[in-house]
Amino acid sequence: MTNTGDRPGREIVQVYLAPREPGGEHPARVLAGFAAVQAGPGETVEVPVALARRAAEYWDADEHAWRPVPGGHDVQAGRSYADVRLSAPLPGA
Repeated sequence: MTNTGDRPGREIVQVYLAPREPGGEHPARVLAGFAAVQAGPGETVEVPVALARRAAEYWDADEHAWRPVPGGHDVQAGRSYADVRLSAPLPGA
């Protein structure tokens, strides 16, 4: 995150997982993690965000078990669900 203002700032960074093959019973995007970050004027900071494993899974009622959503995911970061600023393929997915 880069603070482009002239005062210290704080933001909640939200990270989503979006299935590459959306549709059916899987949502287009799921909140997988978030973190608060602070930056001084003109400062750029990085913040680690732990992703919840369940965000990439769904409950298979027939098998009574969690299963990975097929097709892999893209990881998306932003200020909110409607304001995604970055997107990249999720490694290993």
